[in-house]
Amino acid sequence: MDLTARWFPGHLAEIDRDECLELLGRSEVGRVGLGEPAGPLVLPVNHVMVGEGIVFRTVPRTAIADHVGAGRLSYQVDELGSCMSSGWSVLARGTADFVDGPWLEEHDIEPEPWTDVRRTLFVRITPTQITGRRVLPA
Repeated sequence: MDLTARWFPGHLAEIDRDECLELLGRSEVGRVGLGEPAGPLVLPVNHVMVGEGIVFRTVPRTAIADHVGAGRLSYQVDELGSCMSSGWSVLARGTADFVDGPWLEEHDIEPEPWTDVRRTLFVRITPTQITGRRVLPA
């Protein structure tokens, strides 16, 4: 965070890319955002980071699976404190592709879903843009 930023209640400060990546890495859950004919769709998933890639699991024939490779999507993580009117939010926009067993073994990861639904597809979002903002406490 820019230490020269003015620290006063309600001040909105941009977060640089490195800190955005750190916050993505510290977070376990975020939301995938994608465009649907009925309007934007936002779905929560748990994730792990591999470099700048965001990796999570999903099931076949879902809105998320249908969008992989078909266009751009977004991923957001945040932490908000309503009692202090403060927090931060990071938004990653980019493309997504499926990754398979050899890639997962090479990177020694396997994000575990929080639900008991069998999620057999592994998705990696490759961000082309990462932005973040922080609102300082009142």
